[in-house]
Amino acid sequence: MKLKYVIFLILIIVSTSTLVAQEQIAIGSGFERGVLLKQYLSFGVNIHSQGWGISMDIGKNANIYNNYGLLVEFVDVHSFKEIKLRREGILNAKSFVYGKLNYIYFLRTGFKSASTLNSKPYWGGVSVGKFYSIGFNSCFTKPVYLQIQKYSSYYDWEIVEERYQPEKHDLNDILGRGSFFSGFNKIKYYPGIYLQGGFSFDFGDTQDKIRRLDIGASLDLFIKEVPIMAYENNTFYFITFFLKYNIGKNYNAK
Repeated sequence: MKLKYVIFLILIIVSTSTLVAQEQIAIGSGFERGVLLKQYLSFGVNIHSQGWGISMDIGKNANIYNNYGLLVEFVDVHSFKEIKLRREGILNAKSFVYGKLNYIYFLRTGFKSASTLNSKPYWGGVSVGKFYSIGFNSCFTKPVYLQIQKYSSYYDWEIVEERYQPEKHDLNDILGRGSFFSGFNKIKYYPGIYLQGGFSFDFGDTQDKIRRLDIGASLDLFIKEVPIMAYENNTFYFITFFLKYNIGKNYNAK
């Protein structure tokens, strides 16, 4: 009779120890399935078919397979027609893009949803997922300033910094690129929307770590054409393909 009580007590101790061990594994190693870290935060850098960008992704894990949250992304955008030139024979001449009217930047802010298609095994590996994001896009244009050679007479000239105007500045007048900080008081705003989607590959070695590579495409739409180049047809939409690397963590707020 006493042996039954001893066996029963041993089973209770073993069961309790196992539950504690599982909790420690889940929190410590991150490999244990079924334990949900409810929030996430990650930062990313990306290169895309027309420039580069940085991003922040913050939100909640609905379960171990799905999450949703807020995506904030800042990207630099160039025209496919841009070609850098440099004046020969001029000391310390800075390169410039002939015909470029504005520097272009997008600030995307929107909802993001992601889900796992193929989860990693408990010992690690790579999980494959899909994602999409939709929201508002703020486009900012900053005028390009150039170093211009201006003549008051055949023998008398000076170098001035002016905003590039294609009807006024000939290629032979341009000596180089002006200061990037010129023209911030002439920034213009173009409102729009964006849609983004793709596939993700998470190779973080624990559940709490985010080490993710995203591959996808973005569509940006604006209410009117965004002027980048002087001698090309500018457009009100942009389709870009990107490769993004993200680092961050899954966690439970204290």
